[in-house]
Amino acid sequence: MEVVIIGGGPAGIITGLHLLEEGIEPLILEKKTRIESTACAECCDFRSLKKIPFDSHPYISKEVEGAKIFFPKDSCLSCYIKGVVLNRNEWLNGMANEFVKRGGKLMTNARVSAINKKCVHLSNNEKIKYERLIGADGPSSIVRKYMGIKQEVICGVQYKVKCNTSDMHYLQFYFNKEFSSHYSWVFPKKDCLNVGLAGKFSQLDFFLNAIGFEKKDVIKKEAGAIPISGIPSKIVEGNIALIGDAASMTNPLSGGGLCPIIHAASILSENIDDLKKYEREIKKHPMAHSSLLKAKNVLVSLANKELTTIGELLDGKILGNFSFSDFPSFLKHPFLLPKILLLGRGANLAMKWGW
Repeated sequence: MEVVIIGGGPAGIITGLHLLEEGIEPLILEKKTRIESTACAECCDFRSLKKIPFDSHPYISKEVEGAKIFFPKDSCLSCYIKGVVLNRNEWLNGMANEFVKRGGKLMTNARVSAINKKCVHLSNNEKIKYERLIGADGPSSIVRKYMGIKQEVICGVQYKVKCNTSDMHYLQFYFNKEFSSHYSWVFPKKDCLNVGLAGKFSQLDFFLNAIGFEKKDVIKKEAGAIPISGIPSKIVEGNIALIGDAASMTNPLSGGGLCPIIHAASILSENIDDLKKYEREIKKHPMAHSSLLKAKNVLVSLANKELTTIGELLDGKILGNFSFSDFPSFLKHPFLLPKILLLGRGANLAMKWGW
């Protein structure tokens, strides 16, 4: 079977590795002159990472014990799920090299100019025929546009900040409208932090200062689009399928995209002969649960006053481990209770399936 994958990022390469396991040697088309990572917070849970047919351990920058979710006034909800923060660019190149070593075909500087039902047209006028076409070409996907699927994105901005992280063992999320209308994050690596938010660099400068750093500590500046519309009802059309950011598989609440990619790549490779089954299996998967999008919409709608109250109610608690004894305090805020439950359900799913 002739399988062509557009996009040499994690979605394309991980799908390629899985297809090799199925005995298919796909062709990956990457528009850039080399394989390189886009802006990313670089984290993934251990369980998901193990599903890739590739040894990722040499590319782990730091292991983490879970996540801390901070609300205004520093109230904190904890989550204990082991994961890692990767050296993503090296990891991506390592997978690409392994893909080629095992028999996969990788073409760089291959910019797609047009698509039809049988061929991919490159900007150099070359035509490449396919039996299956996989759009793994990110938020600005030409394949998604060909399929007529709309997508909502926000801008994610990030600094890499020089820091001694030896005593930092958790991802940190901030639900605080002083910093971002969506969320902010601090993820520790071996010798630096990934500090970012959904918004503008001016907001990131304010956040950076609020957590005790200065611009002189910044060693790299990054930005990229984050899909937040949730997985659309259609990700397959005939012999064409979408995956990763092209399919809006990024978790709308956390912004995490690696974990959904890993699980989707496995499902896609197993169902490459039946793409409609791939679509059905994705829709049934927890990564596509409606609670994630609902929780994102709740988070965006909440004012800091409400977030402060929610934080006070959840302070010191463990995500996914609430007891009935906690509910009397929740019931004092009947208008907030449905939002608390939605946020909790969404956050729990995000930690399990949306890094």
